[in-house]
Amino acid sequence: MSHSPLTNSFAAIDLGSNSFHMVIAEPEGSSIRIIDGLRVPVRLGAGLDSEKKLKKQTRNLALDALGQFAQRLRGVPLKQVRIVGTNTLRRARNSKDFMDEAHAILGKRIDIISGREEARLIFSAVSHAVPDSDTQRLVIDIGGGSTELIIGKGFKPELLESINMGCVSYTSRFLCSKKISAEDIKRASLEAQLELRPIAKIYTELGWSEVTGCSGTIKAVSRMLEELKITDGEVTRDGVQKLIGAIDKAGNADKLNLESISSNRTAVICGGIAIVHALMKTLKIKTMQASTVALREGLIFDMVGKAEQVDIQSQTLQNLISRYDIPQRQADRVEHAVTRYFSQVSKDWNLDEEADLALAIWAARLHELGKAVAHTQYHKHGAYIIENSDLIGFSIVEQKALALLIRFHRRKIDMDAFDTLQKSEKERVLKILSLLRLAVLLHRGRHSVELDQLKLKVKENQLIVSADEEWLEENPLTSAELASEADRQMLIDFKLKTLK
Repeated sequence: MSHSPLTNSFAAIDLGSNSFHMVIAEPEGSSIRIIDGLRVPVRLGAGLDSEKKLKKQTRNLALDALGQFAQRLRGVPLKQVRIVGTNTLRRARNSKDFMDEAHAILGKRIDIISGREEARLIFSAVSHAVPDSDTQRLVIDIGGGSTELIIGKGFKPELLESINMGCVSYTSRFLCSKKISAEDIKRASLEAQLELRPIAKIYTELGWSEVTGCSGTIKAVSRMLEELKITDGEVTRDGVQKLIGAIDKAGNADKLNLESISSNRTAVICGGIAIVHALMKTLKIKTMQASTVALREGLIFDMVGKAEQVDIQSQTLQNLISRYDIPQRQADRVEHAVTRYFSQVSKDWNLDEEADLALAIWAARLHELGKAVAHTQYHKHGAYIIENSDLIGFSIVEQKALALLIRFHRRKIDMDAFDTLQKSEKERVLKILSLLRLAVLLHRGRHSVELDQLKLKVKENQLIVSADEEWLEENPLTSAELASEADRQMLIDFKLKTLK
């Protein structure tokens, strides 16, 4: 059965530690219109064994959920689909195996994002839902494995943190018995308060006018407060205290027999309530409003380019270039060559004209980043900086790929270093690396070179680089380096062909 393409549709999938969420939306003016949404309570965070590996049963449940998502994605252009993993996939030691299987099901790679990038996207979603540029807002998202805290005004976050505590992890650590008392919840809350203590002062000093909570936990607490007639749905410090008392009296959240939250949510809500209690006490929050949007809507806004119409990734890289005083002329030469050579092979290599070219250009602009530390081994210094920096707008996979390109743009290539990438990602990055290395060695003299001196083509999976014999004789250093490229241990089969 054929499916007509939904060319104006965008889809975002959030592989959270408690639930997997998918939302499909269309741009509508300066906002979006939600067309469909799916939620599957996978409880990924509770599915890690003692070695921090995903258990087989949890992995199978997760893959089954992705199979459902894949069916609903039919017709949505893959370029308009974004899939992200958060806390549990950041921690799982065998996440690469799961992501390879997920890629095969969805036809799209999963981007594992850092906690701070998750926080940025969450703030973007809330900012678009309540666009008030004059209000300084604290945004809180309590996920299954982590809690994000953001203070900002308008569309600009000023302070972002991701703390390793969530409703699933806290329930399994402190509140997994059948009978839950107020003392049990407050004991878990005390642990959360200790986690929050290092950041409490900087947050309270910056301050805010409004507090917005945008996670399933906070929405569930809001509904519980309303159904129990404690508040009208507003999350207040006194209301949370009364809710804990109600759970203590009933013996557990599920014994309250509330219609407003599902059994899957009640299984982890006590851990979430403990974190809400800790946040309100530590940060002196009196009242909080629950929002309907979350990370997945932030992903949609990011894709449709509504966040101030600013290219966040380019802005991040420009900040790095300025901070580390990267030589602009040399970066421009290498970028120009990479772009030229990319156009010659992209079709045969099935490289993406947007995402893959962007990665090649980023690497060209930043390949001399490490010279700010030292000239010796500068490629290693640059890779370290990239891999260990907070690159706002980048996924962990993009950051890792960029670091590998910078690390191996010169000298010997360690193929084992690329094994941390998914198979399709590894092949893609190595192809881009071959183009970057050619562009760099061609410009070793740090002056402009006629790029037509090298012509690239792909034949039966072999990269053939053609060069004029007379030009090679006039440029013996470049000639020697081109010849040595053929001996590098690369996935790409490289051949130098001289033309008379």
